[in-house]
Amino acid sequence: METPAIASTAGQGLMRWALALAALGLAACNSASPAHTEFQWQQCQSEEEYVAGQVEACSAVANDAAADNRRRAIAFARRGALRAEYSDFTRAIADFGRALRLDPTYAQAYVERGLVHHQRGALDIAMRDFDTALSIEPTLTSALEWRREALNNRFDRYQQELDQMDEALSRDPINASYLNNRCWLRVTNDGDLNAALADCDAAVRIDPRSAAALDSRGMVHLKREQFEAAVSDYEAALAIEPGRGHYLYGRGIARIRLGSSDAGHEDLAAAELAEPGIRATYSSYGVNP
Repeated sequence: METPAIASTAGQGLMRWALALAALGLAACNSASPAHTEFQWQQCQSEEEYVAGQVEACSAVANDAAADNRRRAIAFARRGALRAEYSDFTRAIADFGRALRLDPTYAQAYVERGLVHHQRGALDIAMRDFDTALSIEPTLTSALEWRREALNNRFDRYQQELDQMDEALSRDPINASYLNNRCWLRVTNDGDLNAALADCDAAVRIDPRSAAALDSRGMVHLKREQFEAAVSDYEAALAIEPGRGHYLYGRGIARIRLGSSDAGHEDLAAAELAEPGIRATYSSYGVNP
């Protein structure tokens, strides 16, 4: 009859011993945690060509609630750069976004994200990130160099597309769509605004009901600071295609420039509702409220 009691006592002793060991182990882990976290921080920042477990190290720092926002932002951005090296662009972009939510003044995160956009051919978006980085740190060398590279690549692409449009129009010189496309290409790439206006004028003469051509000419007028003409074109485009966010946004900017601030901002709000992200799109054209 005593054997079960002995077994029970022994079991309880073993359980207490296991719990004691677990507590000691937990204490040891906790006492080693700062040093371990510091090791992961150094591993995350390593510039060596390949460090095993580097992404995991950056993840540990990024998810460390005890770390300050700047350190966590750097870890997220570094993890994003590592992921980009392996063409994991979607998760890389997400990491740069997390870094910038933690620290919107971290210029290098904008540079790293810009590099991903540049690599994927989104040169206008890349330029926007490089410009933002330079607005934070005007002498940041990496941003200056990559902005110059993106600008050169964008110009080369623009010239190639312009050559293609020239060739198309040489075969069909009264094609309103081609003329509108060349007008839009010029105005959104800071090309020859006089030539752009001539193209848009020709497109509208050929097809007066082309809302797209009226929109393009509105943009030319905005860039030439001919705001009354811009309003006229955007209103004509809206009469053909009511509610289009693109046309509302252009009209809103022109109205603000003419002093009709309330009406202009109403247009901007309606445009963003109709086409979310239109503000960023216009900003990429170099046109802001």
